[in-house]
Amino acid sequence: MRPLDARERRLVAIGLLVLAIALVWLAVIGPLVGGFSDRAAERAQLKATLARNRKIMAALPVMRAAAEAQRSAAPRFEIAAPSETLAVEALKDRIRHLATDEGFTLASVEDLQADAPAGAVRVRADMTVGLTQLTDTLKRLENEGAYVVVDYISISADQALVLRRLAPMGVRLELTAAYRLTRPKPS
Repeated sequence: MRPLDARERRLVAIGLLVLAIALVWLAVIGPLVGGFSDRAAERAQLKATLARNRKIMAALPVMRAAAEAQRSAAPRFEIAAPSETLAVEALKDRIRHLATDEGFTLASVEDLQADAPAGAVRVRADMTVGLTQLTDTLKRLENEGAYVVVDYISISADQALVLRRLAPMGVRLELTAAYRLTRPKPS
């Protein structure tokens, strides 16, 4: 091997210096700078999370009020009862009370639970009722107590045809209402 002249030695020295600087950069400064940028990104993410959590915390009173409003409105949407049988009885009692209040004759109220969808109770009511009483009864079913769906209504006005004037009608209603199980009351 021939000895290196001064210019080649300088080039080799500069190359070794660049290599040493690159190694120092890769071994020490790079991870140090990378750690700073990683921690800066983590800080930015934590600030965003903190801001989001503060918004959620500020909204808690509103959410609590909405939850309370939903709890207080629950009786409008479903019958609360300890069992399905008691929910059916509550719906039957509601129809009986309507008959008493509106003054019409209730022939029968039957359980149709075999045909009811899950989470609902279903009954059929046969009654003799006048037109005004029928409209008032349907309004009250719509506006009072838990929501009730009228699945079927059949109106027979045979008496009006015979008498040629307004007469009581035979009406059959099939009603469905949602129910929710509650804990039985302790004795």
